[in-house]
Amino acid sequence: MRILVVDDSPTMQDIISATLRSEAYDVVRAEHGIEALRVLPNALPDLIITDLNMYQMDGFEFVSKLRQIPDHEFTPVLFLTTEGSSDMRQIGRDLGATGWMLKPFEPAELLKVIKSILQ
Repeated sequence: MRILVVDDSPTMQDIISATLRSEAYDVVRAEHGIEALRVLPNALPDLIITDLNMYQMDGFEFVSKLRQIPDHEFTPVLFLTTEGSSDMRQIGRDLGATGWMLKPFEPAELLKVIKSILQ
């Protein structure tokens, strides 16, 4: 299974990628929404994990544009962010997000959520 990780923090990308690779997931990385949309056609992810607050294109705008691409209308999206308000979560759901997790995260919990989404 291939997972696209979209986060503007190289450290966070490293932590998420290491967690995913420990369970043999194939990982593709992008710094922000614009880069994620650019790599998407070749990445063909089974799941996308995205931050919300990123420069150039935030997570909400990215997911909104993602849902306009026929091949990714239903690709699961997990927001992994520091934003935890119910308003933000509702916007994510309205855009078609599959799940929402808060940073900092426990690697075991992230893997549990991913396995649940990909079943």
